[in-house]
Amino acid sequence: MDADVLVVGTGLAGAAAARALAEAAWRVRTLDKGRGPGGRLSTRRKQAGGFDHGAATLQASTPAFAGWLAEEVAAGRAAPWGEAYVGLPGMSALVAGLLDGLDVHWSVAVAALQFEAGQWRAVDAEGRVVGAAPAFLLAVPAPQALALLRASALSNDVVPPQMLEALAGIRYAPCWAALLEAEPSAERRLRDSGPGDVVEAIYREADKPGRSNSGHWLLHATNAWSEANLEADAGTVALRLRDAFIARTGIGPEAIRDVSAHRWRYSRPLGILDPVPLESAGLVLAGDAFGPPALTDVPPAERAWLSGRAAAGRLIAARQPKS
Repeated sequence: MDADVLVVGTGLAGAAAARALAEAAWRVRTLDKGRGPGGRLSTRRKQAGGFDHGAATLQASTPAFAGWLAEEVAAGRAAPWGEAYVGLPGMSALVAGLLDGLDVHWSVAVAALQFEAGQWRAVDAEGRVVGAAPAFLLAVPAPQALALLRASALSNDVVPPQMLEALAGIRYAPCWAALLEAEPSAERRLRDSGPGDVVEAIYREADKPGRSNSGHWLLHATNAWSEANLEADAGTVALRLRDAFIARTGIGPEAIRDVSAHRWRYSRPLGILDPVPLESAGLVLAGDAFGPPALTDVPPAERAWLSGRAAAGRLIAARQPKS
């Protein structure tokens, strides 16, 4: 397995890091437990069209991220939508574009890591080595990174205790999302949210550029309601959010063809951690929970992209000859 770096997690952070490393002529091997690109920019495909059931839009607050989005617009993978941007034909196209041409392996769940003679090895649940390289970039939510590192029996010289302690302190706000199909011709009277509403945001997919009028709607529940119902049955959640949709839009139940729910357990980090002082032995961290304090107010998806690029930069700099 000839690679200079293993990247585990191919959401926006991991994909941005993998692309930056590949552009620096690194041999990159990426592993992801999912079946396709996206992470929290995933697009759920259905016969009548897609649902952007994670991040519905992207906003840019830094010149670097704005520049990348402009490049994606020029490449036909993104389009402006008001003051935001969306992927074409779905949000996952933005991640797919970053991974295009790279060595990507889907449906690979890494169960543990090994570090020996300067080499990282990723091992699956059956004990098979699924990747090996001298550098390792971990781009998954902090609780998942913590669980993987704890399961790996690595020495303190490789993963210092303070890294585990810091990862254990990161908390996330969850979000239940509802994917609702209604009759495309159904009339709507969308009202603003009010006190006690369980739905924070409603998006009609047909309102976005490049989408067909398939009657697809996306609902994001509030963080508080999602937290209170975190372990609820997905079917029960779907029905509750359907009722909230009816109340907010005036679209009657007879016009609703289907509804399902998806739980984002790690939707948005509630803090930000600077990983640089914690990293060692060629192990770097990336994601929307990682970065310097200056990025605290940057939108999470943008912070993930910036974090991935910065993590790649640290690996590249570490390999440069010392003058």
